[in-house]
Amino acid sequence: MTKAGDCFVYFCSKLHNTPAAAMCVVVFLAQTAAMDYYLVLYLSYDHLYWVASDMLNLALLVSCIYQSYSGRSKKNANKKTAHSFAWLSWLVMNIVLSAKTIVVFLNVAHTLEEKHPSFFGPNTLKTTIALGSCVFLLLLTTQHDAPLGSERRQFINELTGTVVFDLLDTADILEILFEENETESFWTGLKEFILAVGVLNLVIPTVPLLTLSITNFGRDKLQRRLMYLHRMLVVLAVNVPNLLVRLNLWHGHSVAISPFTLKNIILICITVYEFYLHKRGKYEGHKRERKRQKNIRDNGINPTDIFTVNIPDANSNHKSIDDNFDMEQRVVTSE
Repeated sequence: MTKAGDCFVYFCSKLHNTPAAAMCVVVFLAQTAAMDYYLVLYLSYDHLYWVASDMLNLALLVSCIYQSYSGRSKKNANKKTAHSFAWLSWLVMNIVLSAKTIVVFLNVAHTLEEKHPSFFGPNTLKTTIALGSCVFLLLLTTQHDAPLGSERRQFINELTGTVVFDLLDTADILEILFEENETESFWTGLKEFILAVGVLNLVIPTVPLLTLSITNFGRDKLQRRLMYLHRMLVVLAVNVPNLLVRLNLWHGHSVAISPFTLKNIILICITVYEFYLHKRGKYEGHKRERKRQKNIRDNGINPTDIFTVNIPDANSNHKSIDDNFDMEQRVVTSE
């Protein structure tokens, strides 16, 4: 590595996660400020009360980042420290964001037009919601120091690898609600169902963050069965409803299909296949055990005796050896 590269790595190591933490806070502020602007600009100044909840979320976000940084900077960083509460910050943050999203899409979204001279049109609103993927990625980065390629990093990636794409998927599936002509042809309750699926997707990443907090970000092991079950529930809870909504819009209302439909299908298939491989491995293990037990019974051996080992007492063994040695001496003397 060149000296310039060494200097760059040294400089970054001194900064620790400061850039990620700063960017996380900045992106969160940009997202919440944009949503507040939509509410105030298109509805009324009464929605300025959202600023109080935004300040609470900002305090929680900064606190969880500071708690994680201070815990990892101690000399006993490898020991178990206080659990991360990033999951709580994300939960409260996105409950508030979900409430704002519901208000905007029920009262404002259908009036937005990209040709409108204002910068705050439908594309900016979709981008604002999609910024949640950046907040999640940056927040996750500030919560651990697992080396690249390590078992801990692999564990973290397995639990959170699809979250960013799921959040982008959420922004995409809400796009249909901008078209008032399309939503008028929906069957009763479909618009509300799409909105409910969208806001639920914003909250679901709380589950992997909570799991990582409980396992201390991979330091404590999680049973393989629970990890596969966790991934299956999270992936299916996001992708199955999104896929059903898209297929309904495509075949029932001739809405243009989104490329994220393939993402939903691929992730569902991969998750189910991995769960199948896990169950097949357990089945084959049980099958081998049953075959071994059958062979033992056929040979007339008690299965409980197959692992029985008789270990003589050490003192009695030494005594018998000494007795044999004394007897040999007496025989030689007599001769």
